[in-house]
Amino acid sequence: MKIKELSYSSSANLGPGYDILSLSHRAFKDEVEIEENNTGKIRIFSDNTPEDPMKNTAGLSLIQIMKDRKIKSGIDITINKGVPVGLGLGSSGASSSAAVKAFNKMFDLNLTNDEMVYYSMYGEIAACGSAHPDNVSSGIYGGMTLITSTEPVRVRKIDIKYKPHLMLVIPDIKIEEKTKLARSMVPKNIDIKDMVRQTSRLSLMLLGFLNGERQAIRDGMNDEIVEKSRNGLFPFYGEIKSMAIDENAVSACISGAGPTILIFTDERTNKNGIISGTDEILGKYGLNYKIVETEIVEGY
Repeated sequence: MKIKELSYSSSANLGPGYDILSLSHRAFKDEVEIEENNTGKIRIFSDNTPEDPMKNTAGLSLIQIMKDRKIKSGIDITINKGVPVGLGLGSSGASSSAAVKAFNKMFDLNLTNDEMVYYSMYGEIAACGSAHPDNVSSGIYGGMTLITSTEPVRVRKIDIKYKPHLMLVIPDIKIEEKTKLARSMVPKNIDIKDMVRQTSRLSLMLLGFLNGERQAIRDGMNDEIVEKSRNGLFPFYGEIKSMAIDENAVSACISGAGPTILIFTDERTNKNGIISGTDEILGKYGLNYKIVETEIVEGY
């Protein structure tokens, strides 16, 4: 029996929500198919992800489930990789969450969504060396998700009233082990004043989404801690965000560990102005890019 599941691209952090917020969108998707084999081993079939299960996000997640649930079986994992790698779009989390959903269905494990997030996050170890649940949470739940606890894993899906359209500005940049590098740049300690300002902005932004308040989202979606620490990787980001705000975008943020920039738009936004402004700004940096317009995807 073959079981196929999919998981969409996602954007984590959303400005001040480092490691706790994620948003699933329809821009790209991974499809993962699993099937039992008679080898007693996990085998990976994929054109552009590692075939060693210990180095593959989907493989590592299933290894952990099988260990905990004492499942001894050979498994073939076929990954149709649609989410581009290394662009801050939740690529590693898409593969692992799709694989976990398929495995749960095949073996009738009746895992809760939070348990599936827990196992999916193990795959992130293969990608960047640490298990973090933000991208995989939206991969399991869909929509916007909030991590309320990591030990144990607890996730709340946020029922947002304000649902903007999305523009993904995707610069053609490849950085070796980018996620690991980006996470290493985050400061280990911050001033209490910065913490207060950050929590205030996060709270305001969430209120904006919950209550449908555009201006609250715009005022709250600002981060001078994590995004600032990564300025050296994406020096064009500040210019693009300022330009997008001038063209009446709701707001903008770095998508996950970048380099993709997520721009929130609505009927008041001058999208053509953003497109031409992006071309001018990234042209100064000699960067090719593409823009993908998409929407939030809820549960699936």
